[in-house]
Amino acid sequence: MALAVSPSGDAHKKNGCIGLIASVQWFLWVLLAAVAGLGPWLFGAWEMWWFWPFAGMLAMAVAVAGLLVLLGGVPSSAINPWRVRGLLVLPFLAYAIWSGWQSPVFMDAERAVLLHLSGVTVAVLVAICLNPIQQAWLFKFLFCSLAAMAGYGVVNHLVWESRLVLWMPRYDQYAGRATGCYYCPDHFSGAMELLFCISAGILLDRASRGWFWRSLASVAGVLAVVGVLLSKSRGGGATLVVLCGVILVWGFVQWPPQVRWSWRLVMVSGSLLMLGAALMCYPIYGTRFVTYGGLHLVNSTQAQPVKEQIIYKLQRTCRGRMFAGAWRAWKQSPWQGIGAGMHQHLWPQVAASTDGDRDGCVWPTLVNDEFHSYEVHGDWLQLLEEYGVIGFSLFLAPFFGLVAWLRQRLRQESEAWQWDATRGRFPFSFSAWLALAAMTFHSLGDFNLQMPGTTWILAALLGCGVVAGREQRV
Repeated sequence: MALAVSPSGDAHKKNGCIGLIASVQWFLWVLLAAVAGLGPWLFGAWEMWWFWPFAGMLAMAVAVAGLLVLLGGVPSSAINPWRVRGLLVLPFLAYAIWSGWQSPVFMDAERAVLLHLSGVTVAVLVAICLNPIQQAWLFKFLFCSLAAMAGYGVVNHLVWESRLVLWMPRYDQYAGRATGCYYCPDHFSGAMELLFCISAGILLDRASRGWFWRSLASVAGVLAVVGVLLSKSRGGGATLVVLCGVILVWGFVQWPPQVRWSWRLVMVSGSLLMLGAALMCYPIYGTRFVTYGGLHLVNSTQAQPVKEQIIYKLQRTCRGRMFAGAWRAWKQSPWQGIGAGMHQHLWPQVAASTDGDRDGCVWPTLVNDEFHSYEVHGDWLQLLEEYGVIGFSLFLAPFFGLVAWLRQRLRQESEAWQWDATRGRFPFSFSAWLALAAMTFHSLGDFNLQMPGTTWILAALLGCGVVAGREQRV
């Protein structure tokens, strides 16, 4: 005798499965929010005792995502766009793993490879496994976390002169500069740049977002700029100028063409006024640009040509010496690179200039006994040094693919406004576009993306920015 199946029983099982999928998704959200939102608060997760707990948390997130796929909680529409685009990043990751396996110091190579792998993992999990509502809440959480970090950094500097970084004493060489939750003020500036990107994305959205989020974004944007000023980061200030240029070009794509130039004129005028006010109220920041490397002492009346004077002074700056050392290291293995994470281990061998002569007892002009370089202070140059021309070329494929993808999202937002003014994902796509521009430029002269916490924030923003779906809203 066949047993009849109750329709209500099927519905109960279906509801139970949906509830289980939702619970797993939110647990995944908690893990990703902890990695991307809390990592920067713990000194950027730079030290290994902070990096590895977050790496373990991310490994758990991958396992949870696998369970979500088995439960049918990841629709094929979310996976399909990544089947082709994902192939762009796989060759670089495979090469990075191979390079790390060949490196002589496995522990540092492992961390360097995981830095790339973890960033890709965060972006993919955010884009594929979180639903639009969860992506929006993650975006808000990152925004609030960075805004709180900005508030802490500004207050800590104005009241206590940044004598402590959280509960740890600061580095004396950074006295007088705001550091926030990072030991280095330049890395604090990098985090503030990301906060500025999110704030700009919210403020420039043409859709109605309510006074609360717009007001909060306005305050956060001001805190981000103040944080950069107090950090006295030259790279941070230059990056803000670049971001203003990006906003001028793409920030008003939602508006009709005849209105865009009016907004651009208003923005240029306001930016110039704020720049003048900042330099007048805080002139020491402008002085750091003028006096860098002693360039203000260059004199055309000297016998040495001005160009040679500038080169001479730049070669003797810390960054000039680190760049030159990395370049000499890259020349040892230009195609394959010196190995993942190996810059700090080869530094003593390549830091000194090549004009010395051991046999003739002639010291090099620049010796290597003044400081140790753990990172190149230039992410792009370090990528070339450690992974060679092959790895650098493989990295450019997903990078330009990401640029094209985000550019497509901005174009879609511009077109979508013509038929729907109440929805859209402009804050997500434009914040990701700005963040990518900020880190691309600042990485020319610093190593923000060697800080795991900063890398994870950027990855989460990119994951939110590339996902299709007009139903996602702030």
